[in-house]
Amino acid sequence: MILWNLFKGLELNFTPTLERIKKACQYLGNPQNSYPSVIVGGTNGKGSTTAFLESLLRHHGLKTGRFVSPHLVDETERWRINNVPIDEETLKRYVKELKPVMEKFQLTYFESALLIAVLLFKEQNIDIAIVEAGLGGRWDASKVHNPLLTAITNVGLDHTKWLGETLEEIADDKTELIYPNRPAILGTNEEPLLSIAKKKAASRNSKLIVANIDYTYRGRSKFPETLLEFYKYKDLQLENAKLGLIGKHQLQNASLALTIFKELSERLGFNIDLQKVKEALKNTRWEGRLEIVREKPLLVLDGAHNLHALKETLETLKGLKPFPFIVYGSMKDKDWPLQMELIRKYTDRIGLVEINYHRSESLENLFTRAVELGFREIRTYKRVEDLIENLKEDTVILGSLFLVGEVKKTLQ
Repeated sequence: MILWNLFKGLELNFTPTLERIKKACQYLGNPQNSYPSVIVGGTNGKGSTTAFLESLLRHHGLKTGRFVSPHLVDETERWRINNVPIDEETLKRYVKELKPVMEKFQLTYFESALLIAVLLFKEQNIDIAIVEAGLGGRWDASKVHNPLLTAITNVGLDHTKWLGETLEEIADDKTELIYPNRPAILGTNEEPLLSIAKKKAASRNSKLIVANIDYTYRGRSKFPETLLEFYKYKDLQLENAKLGLIGKHQLQNASLALTIFKELSERLGFNIDLQKVKEALKNTRWEGRLEIVREKPLLVLDGAHNLHALKETLETLKGLKPFPFIVYGSMKDKDWPLQMELIRKYTDRIGLVEINYHRSESLENLFTRAVELGFREIRTYKRVEDLIENLKEDTVILGSLFLVGEVKKTLQ
């Protein structure tokens, strides 16, 4: 956690601007201009979409660089070459080399992480960078890139402190990922995202490609299998492709990735092999997204941390009989009272755990809320270690990627 420790307790203190990261990149000779890139933003599904896209490109022989956030267990997960996280020695070298630049331009943690990514990708001579936007779109440091295209998965209420209190405000921020004269792809045709994106795309001479309008798909998911039964965009058509990620929402993420992939094939000039496409989708993995870490008794980890994502997860879990025991933990700045209310609609039993992180919600507050909501059975765990020692039935642990990371670390 070399870089993380430099910014401990400071990662949320920032003034929104692109000037710091732009100046830092200029100081290094703009390494981000040495490779083609694509940026994926949105509220939910960014990680899964970029996981599918990276797999598709790698299975077609391209050397990929992938930048993601947050990390689950170790921060080296954020920087990947051909989907392999960099090792600690490599990170140490980049931090040592770039620390003076980070300090000179007073970069935030995310900006510093991105700075490492752009230099790494240049030095690794990658064929394509898949960059996950960190927060919103207007001031996101990923925008230092000049991408071939951008994509927005969807819009939901999250990070309202920075992005706005309404879906309209959040959509307005995220659609700032639409670049002039560059295609932008939407993973949904839902409002208000569609109208706002259309208006911006028209004013910027950008081609807008929209799910369920320009490309179509259908499929089904019954835990633990998800099948993309049909997909079509332009001359790319696919039938009965198994997905390596579980859940109905992964049909949307895989279809968005396929559409980005098709557009990239035209711009980078490679041929699409349908057999390789199916292999890539089947082999896609992304930790902490309905991830099965044990089968008997079942233990599933999911990082759903807002209402939209949580509902998708709970709907998928309805396929399990009986419904599994839910263990929940959250950060203070999330809408956890409403999330617990949603969980109560699916089950009357809950486990509550306090996450070992300075922003985590207290066990006392979670317990009080559970009592208010009328859960029949409430179990509490002061530490993740206590939770792991007492898992004797089919269990799903969710509510925060920080919690997922802590569980994974404990299990290791």
